[in-house]
Amino acid sequence: MALKHEIEQAIADHAAWKARFRDFINGRIELDASTVGNENLCQFGQWLQKEGERMLLPKEVHDEIFSLHAEFHRVAAAVVEKKTKGDSQSAQQDLTSNGAFGRASAALMQRMLRLKV
Repeated sequence: MALKHEIEQAIADHAAWKARFRDFINGRIELDASTVGNENLCQFGQWLQKEGERMLLPKEVHDEIFSLHAEFHRVAAAVVEKKTKGDSQSAQQDLTSNGAFGRASAALMQRMLRLKV
C-alpha cells in the first residue's frame, strides 16, 4: 500500500484507541496494562515492525516514529494501571490534552501527519 494510505490508516487506528480509552475510563470496557503496553500488538506497531522498516523513510524518521509509538504505549499502560488500582481521577487527567497520554498521543500524531505532506 501507499505510504499516505498507511499513515491515514494509522491515524484512524489511533483515534479508535483513544475512544477505547475513554470507554475504559468510563467503565464500559476492560483493558489489560500488559497488553496495552506492548507496542507490537497493535496494527500500527506490526506495520511499523515489518512494512515500515522497508519503506523509503530515512532511518532517523523511522526510529523517531518507533520511539514515539513505544512511548505512547508505555504511557497508555500506565493509565490502565492507574485506573485498575482505583486512581480514576489521575487516569482521566492523563487523557486530557495536557496529560501524559494526551501529550504522547499528540506527539505521535503530529509526527505522522508531517509524513503525509
